[in-house]
Amino acid sequence: MGVSTGWLRCAVRMVWTGRTVFATDHAPISEEPGVLRSRLVLATFAVAICAACGSNAADPQPTADPSTSTPTAPSSSVPTELAGYTEAERAAYDEAVPAYAAFMTENDKLLAEGKAGAEAVEFFQHNSTNWSQAWDALKQLTDLGVKVTGETRVLWTRPVSIDLGSAARKVIVLERCLDESDRVVTQNGKARPQPQFVEPHVYKVLLVMKRGETWWRAGVAKQGETC
Repeated sequence: MGVSTGWLRCAVRMVWTGRTVFATDHAPISEEPGVLRSRLVLATFAVAICAACGSNAADPQPTADPSTSTPTAPSSSVPTELAGYTEAERAAYDEAVPAYAAFMTENDKLLAEGKAGAEAVEFFQHNSTNWSQAWDALKQLTDLGVKVTGETRVLWTRPVSIDLGSAARKVIVLERCLDESDRVVTQNGKARPQPQFVEPHVYKVLLVMKRGETWWRAGVAKQGETC
């Protein structure tokens, strides 16, 4: 089974709900009878990422909105990173952060097991903003024999914006500094070097609560600078 160049390029540039798959997109993929070979350097991956890879993706990139709160001066009664947000916005943030951590715990389990069956479908249907593309991304990894194990340490988390004003959905954008130096990526049982894991990186995460729902869904995220 081959992997499209466009999908690989998207997977390189984007991370969803945490991490991305391929560290390079310029190495060719070739096939011998029944065997995929590539010189791809594989990186940690959270499958919801590529929900935004297609031209018809459901989630737009976060954009500035006049109604979206941004931090102002710190106050003594709240953490510095939440200064300037309302009580309701801080409560939503405090709920969304552990919800996202729980999402990543289950997502990492699927990556470590290398399974894209009914359990994965049910998980993404409930917890992602575009479940079919999220599941398809995991399926392509499992078909390539890719598994990801090891711990990711969260060094810090802070809000970028908190928007509770939309009638259709609530949106929180987070930044997280992740240390992935203990992550291990294997393909068909063989470890792949991950030089980009040496330094912690900032990841920007989108969380959405749709109208009529009471839980946060994980959406598009991007990898940024070192932290």
